[in-house]
Amino acid sequence: MSSTATPKPSLYRSLFNPFLHIAGGTALLVGWTAMLLASIVSYFSKAHFDGAIDIHFGAGGKYGIFLMEQFIAWTSVTAVFYIIGIAFSKSKIRLIDVAGTLAMARLTTLPAALIGFLPVYPVKLDDPMLALTIIITLIPGIWMIALMYNSFVVSTNIRGAKAIAWFIAGLLTAELLSKVLLQYLIPLV
Repeated sequence: MSSTATPKPSLYRSLFNPFLHIAGGTALLVGWTAMLLASIVSYFSKAHFDGAIDIHFGAGGKYGIFLMEQFIAWTSVTAVFYIIGIAFSKSKIRLIDVAGTLAMARLTTLPAALIGFLPVYPVKLDDPMLALTIIITLIPGIWMIALMYNSFVVSTNIRGAKAIAWFIAGLLTAELLSKVLLQYLIPLV
């Protein structure tokens, strides 16, 4: 008896490219939930996601700042990648797919926010715990960038060298945009 069911995705694909199976509104809901939870954890761990791909630890603040950082970072990347997709893809680009998959890529901010609870503050440059914290922080950061790249490729249908070039340009632009927006909007909180 043969089965016509879709094969279960590999662990690698589930961790680095779940967007082949989850996109649109479902991905957006999952991503927004993770971003909300990460903002709550960040408030207590003092982890700031103050840029499209930045994370810094140590400074407290009002909860609204932590929430705003998450959503400004996501909005910046979404806006830039959507515009790139519209301009350079031969496919029809759906905002819900770009927004949803990029929100879901921010799932990694939840484990990253937990790193702020590690006992390395105040920072001592010769402390081996600091080096370990840096290495541990890089893991969710690299994972998020990999997820963002796969989100970009799947939702814009831009491939190959063109995808790499536009992804890098878009990510740098989104980083700059998020920094500018945070600079002007955080004082309002």
